[in-house]
Amino acid sequence: MATISVSGSVTHRHRAERGVVHLTLGFDGDDRERVVRDSVALHARVAEEATGHRRQGAATWWSAQGVSVGLVTEPVAGEGGGASSGSAEGARREPVVRFRSRSTVDVRFQDFDVLAAWVTEVAQRDGVAVDWIEWSLSHDRRPEAERAARVAAVADAVARAGDYAEALGLATPTLQAVWEPGLRPGGTGSGGFGFARAATMATGGGDAVFDLSPADIEVTAEISADFTA
Repeated sequence: MATISVSGSVTHRHRAERGVVHLTLGFDGDDRERVVRDSVALHARVAEEATGHRRQGAATWWSAQGVSVGLVTEPVAGEGGGASSGSAEGARREPVVRFRSRSTVDVRFQDFDVLAAWVTEVAQRDGVAVDWIEWSLSHDRRPEAERAARVAAVADAVARAGDYAEALGLATPTLQAVWEPGLRPGGTGSGGFGFARAATMATGGGDAVFDLSPADIEVTAEISADFTA
């Protein structure tokens, strides 16, 4: 009786069902009061729009991290050059200290037309950066897709073992054990079943260009198995 050890793997591609828009909001300035005022107003406006998309059904969820303000130090342009060493002004120039605000808003859309329109519009605003868009399956669909991938990976292993047994003139293989990645005794590696995150990266501004085409979601499963024949 011979032992046949094989791997089984599969990658299924599915259309994205959700798109999470990740935004960073903020301003830099010398006037702390103005930076805070402008930041709070912008954050409130974007959060209100996110709430509206959720209520209208275009979005399924949103979250936000409140406005924070800190100090940033910027070097003086031309520091260390040009002025003579004997000049008090040129010998030491103090760096510029400015105020910087930051907050985040994330919105998960199920209506991609609304997502595209909103991202295109919001990216034109001062103080808004569209960091990336994360495409995924819905929470309900994901377990179904993972299960289908696991079943297909096992079927692939069975087919491989059958091919080897036939080529060797052996009987139909009998399954002895199935192992997920990293669980085979003495084996190495990690893994499991997961999703590849697909995203577009861009910053806000009048010249920003976005790829708003939903990326396919890859669901991958891999196993190894032992058969006897």
